[in-house]
Amino acid sequence: MGLIEELLDRASGRHPAGDWHGRARHALTICACVTLDASPDWIIFDTEDGIGWLRRRVDMPEGEIVRAALEAGGHADPSEVVAWLQGTAADPWTGGDGYGDAEVVIALRRWIDAS
Repeated sequence: MGLIEELLDRASGRHPAGDWHGRARHALTICACVTLDASPDWIIFDTEDGIGWLRRRVDMPEGEIVRAALEAGGHADPSEVVAWLQGTAADPWTGGDGYGDAEVVIALRRWIDAS
């Protein structure tokens, strides 16, 4: 989990999204449940300014969950998420259990590549 968040911090540090409320263009929710260890869920999003991310808590109020015009998500093993963040996989679930608009993964990948 540390490497995933380090990679996300690197991307969001170079191109910060700023305030996402009402501005998020793409939002990707990753449930890293395909593992033997407990793992957090992440929401990765972008605005016109850049990319951001946050951990999704089970008790997170609706107003804190990033909503965007285009949304996607899926269930992944953390190693699959790392591969996607490092550019060696097309999506964070290696073509498996993803849903939503495919453009979300592509758009967020551009910000990650730019970091």
